[in-house]
Amino acid sequence: MPIDIALELELDEDPDLADVILVRVAAEIDGAPRPLIIDTGGARSGLPAGKLTDGLTRLPPQDGGGGGVFSASASSERVEARTMRIGDLLVERPVFDVEPHEDAPAILGLDVLRRHRLDFRFDDARLVLDADAPVDRRRELVQSSRGHPYVDVDWVEGSWPAIWDSGASISVIDRGVVSRHPERFRAAGAASGTDSSGASAETPLVLLPEVTVGGRRFAPSVAAVADIARLSRPDDPPFELILGMPVLRHANWAVHLRDGWWGYLV
Repeated sequence: MPIDIALELELDEDPDLADVILVRVAAEIDGAPRPLIIDTGGARSGLPAGKLTDGLTRLPPQDGGGGGVFSASASSERVEARTMRIGDLLVERPVFDVEPHEDAPAILGLDVLRRHRLDFRFDDARLVLDADAPVDRRRELVQSSRGHPYVDVDWVEGSWPAIWDSGASISVIDRGVVSRHPERFRAAGAASGTDSSGASAETPLVLLPEVTVGGRRFAPSVAAVADIARLSRPDDPPFELILGMPVLRHANWAVHLRDGWWGYLV
């Protein structure tokens, strides 16, 4: 039976790069307010070390790298809260990876999101959980061993799987693709950033050519260039593209992680 919980999204736009945004939702962790990035590219939810995690229950460590799909973190520290409330959604005993760098993002990952159908209505900045709104059609949603969703993208080299990553403020293209097709990618400057370990780096940017997803065309948009092809696990679909917000925000999507399908909301 549909739950139909509607959550307001905070769209934090980059003032210098068009369509580069972080998508957050207001949450309360043991009663303390905390905005969380809605991250379908994060296998596990995570919090930066600091005052909020200091009051939570420490758990035995587990394998590191549970944050974003191309997270540089090797953190294995975990904490458990009593409750997390996001609008009318109540999560009992949520567990979070602890990122040692205090400026690391706080994310709501697939450990929570994979239980739901997610309707991303970017045109009015809402996320609706477990609704029964109509879609154009249900397409198979391939997922990695950790639950990352893939969609087929028609672009430079034919039809390929790409990770559908609501936590990626910018799309990411593998450096090898850009090297193979230099005539298709126009340089778009560089962006400076800090990863979850606190290391600063400058990443080259390109203009990603038009892509087609599920029969719908998306205009060229900015993308970061990085070595991401090597990050797929041996038994997972290979990928050389992560679709981030410069593409995703231009449609309304239903992504049903639990039942394994996706479609465009109509």
